[in-house]
Amino acid sequence: MNKRRAVAYIASVVVVLMVMYAFIIIYGLSPKLGLDLEGGVSVTLQALGEADKDQIEKAADIVRNRVDALGLAEPVVAAQGDNRILVQIPGIQDTERVLSIIGSTAQLQFREVLEVLAPGDENYDTTEVTIPDPNELETYQALKDQEIVLTKEGPDGEELKVRMGPTRLTGDIIASADAAVDEENAGYRIVFDLTDEASQQFGELTTELQGKQLAIVLDYQLESYPNVNEPITEGNGEITGDFTREEARDLALVLKIGALPVEFEPDPLVENISATLGRDSLRQGLIAGILGLILVVLFMISIYRGLGFVTTLALIVFGLFVYGIVCLLGQIIDWKLTLAGIAGIVVSIGISADSSVVYFERLKEEVRDGKTLRSSADRAYKSAFRTIIAADTATFITAFILWILAMGSVKGFAFTLGIATILDVVISYFFTHPTVYLLSRLEVYNKPRFVGVGREVLGGES
Repeated sequence: MNKRRAVAYIASVVVVLMVMYAFIIIYGLSPKLGLDLEGGVSVTLQALGEADKDQIEKAADIVRNRVDALGLAEPVVAAQGDNRILVQIPGIQDTERVLSIIGSTAQLQFREVLEVLAPGDENYDTTEVTIPDPNELETYQALKDQEIVLTKEGPDGEELKVRMGPTRLTGDIIASADAAVDEENAGYRIVFDLTDEASQQFGELTTELQGKQLAIVLDYQLESYPNVNEPITEGNGEITGDFTREEARDLALVLKIGALPVEFEPDPLVENISATLGRDSLRQGLIAGILGLILVVLFMISIYRGLGFVTTLALIVFGLFVYGIVCLLGQIIDWKLTLAGIAGIVVSIGISADSSVVYFERLKEEVRDGKTLRSSADRAYKSAFRTIIAADTATFITAFILWILAMGSVKGFAFTLGIATILDVVISYFFTHPTVYLLSRLEVYNKPRFVGVGREVLGGES
């Protein structure tokens, strides 16, 4: 390394920090807090009818995916017994909307339209509308294979009765779904792609029904019954109806994630979770963290003298980066900081200090051998950097595995630990090493006592 490169590395770190905090200050960003720090809501979803443990576990996974897709980070979703799911979500505003999405069964059916009756038609008054009761789960499910009659508002505002045959295809054929603008009806629609296997099935069905109507039924609400003008063999389709943008997005999300295997009803008592206990714990944790940080700094200065101040600067840079990243992630991906996430950051402070220890110990060995700090700064770092990379890689792999396998707040711990581990490598390479290199150009830093080497050097020189 040369002086110009060292200055450029340090300058790049400073510039990145300045840009990061410019965004934070201009937009007034601050960390978004999780359930244990900010509070939120807790609700229990109660299964209607009988359900086994496997169905509840599968439903819990689907609910968890729906909550994640809504951008509601750090949720707690857990199956309780054989008929309940506990859902805890931090800091949400529209509670009713969120609960309607996570608890919706979203049973999508495609049925052949047999008859459309308008008021005044011969059989209109005698045709009974099918009104399924979701509380009677077996009956509700059995309707899939039966002929049913549902209502739909017509173009003139009249109530039409639509008779349909048994279900031909269900919502599990959908691979992806998204909301899109419906220019024809000045509203929104849902466009969807089918799975590879279902593309052929859907093509065969629309070929059979060409010139007829195909009803699209969601939870026994008739959404639309378009004419099949030609076979749909490209593996995609759409659902049209009187959707608002939010309704279309919510429906697309539910269809994309998958239907619940069991009908659920939210407990009418929605519990508001206070953040008081979490904030008290946060206050105590911050006090302990600051005390620990002070002790680490004092230890590094007492052992490594002048190099200890480099560690102090590196830890300050590390802290600024961590805080900035937490603020930006809260804005970009709605990531929320929890007590577990803070624990991951605190643990990573020790990792950052360890990297300095590895480098400085290698430097001290060089100085003990009679070399100057100037001549040893690069050589010692090359050796130390291999150890730093190996140690941080092992920590990152552990954090990554934990993030994949864990759920709830443990993910927050793994996430912050993984980010901090990457930061440690970056700061070590672009800040700690260049700073030591520049200081090694100073005469005062080339005295053994300024790097924590005592009288054993050069026949007792200190």
